[in-house]
Amino acid sequence: MRTILGTVVVVLMLMVSGCASTPAAPPSVNVTGTWAGTWAFENPRLGAGSLTGTFQQDGAKLTGRFEVNGPNVVNHVSQIGGVVSGNEVKLTMPSVGYLTVTGDQITGTVTGIAGDARLTMKKQ
Repeated sequence: MRTILGTVVVVLMLMVSGCASTPAAPPSVNVTGTWAGTWAFENPRLGAGSLTGTFQQDGAKLTGRFEVNGPNVVNHVSQIGGVVSGNEVKLTMPSVGYLTVTGDQITGTVTGIAGDARLTMKKQ
């Protein structure tokens, strides 16, 4: 019994320590505002189109919406959420995405239902 209990405690400790992460870097950019650009599926046969992002950033927290036009788009308007760390944006809902902010441009990849799409947006 002690062996089982000891094993359970060790496994729980490993799981908890695995969930701990180093703190994210504070944001070095502010993406609040309207951004517009283009997107394209990594598989070109799935299509490409235009998009507009309207974002609100409060510290590291990001909220807003994407308006997406083009073929194979499931949600033309989506509420988004994420976090900003340094000059990186990690989208966490409704799709996962990793974006990089360089000056007045955002580039990166978003994973959606139909697959990965590359996007490029400029601050408006």
